[in-house]
Amino acid sequence: MKTNELLQNAIASLSPEQLAEVFPPINRANFVVRKSWLGRNQIITFVNNKNQRVTYNHDEVLKVMLPKLNIMPCWIKREYWSQSTDMPSNVKHLASVELLDVIDQELSDIQNPDVETSES
Repeated sequence: MKTNELLQNAIASLSPEQLAEVFPPINRANFVVRKSWLGRNQIITFVNNKNQRVTYNHDEVLKVMLPKLNIMPCWIKREYWSQSTDMPSNVKHLASVELLDVIDQELSDIQNPDVETSES
């Protein structure tokens, strides 16, 4: 058995709690899926071009995308696919999305409760 196969078998035998300890959530600059990350139950967060924080489970998203990816030359060659602006529309329902402008305003209001905001 090759080293990669041994590693995949070891990862497959871990519980979700153990996977979370070994592969903690990560922040990325963009949406990404990798064949080598399948089975890690990796939680990934990135900010899209609409200033939204998008969080997704890599395995859930990749399983939905695999039928299409398996026929794409870039996936066949690199076993990696990314998108810099947002995540694909066919998997958006699998992600949680937070609008950062609202979060930033709420944090500002909490930190500065006596400051009045005015619209100009």
